[in-house]
Amino acid sequence: ADADADTYGASALVACALPSGYATIDGDCLDTDAAIHPGATEVCDSADNDCDTLIDDADQEMYRRRGDRRRR
Repeated sequence: ADADADTYGASALVACALPSGYATIDGDCLDTDAAIHPGATEVCDSADNDCDTLIDDADQEMYRRRGDRRRR
């Protein structure tokens, strides 16, 4: 199902005709927030925005975007 309509679902469904409210792409770690899904931009907000299991300071992608090459 795709509760937040961001085209990513908590699980995917393969069917000839996709029922309303379902997604063809799975992996959405918070299917009630359209801003949170695989491929989303990680922002500093205490959430795993891109569904990679890393949050804010633990996510090296945050440092790469800022140009900060530190590793923790």
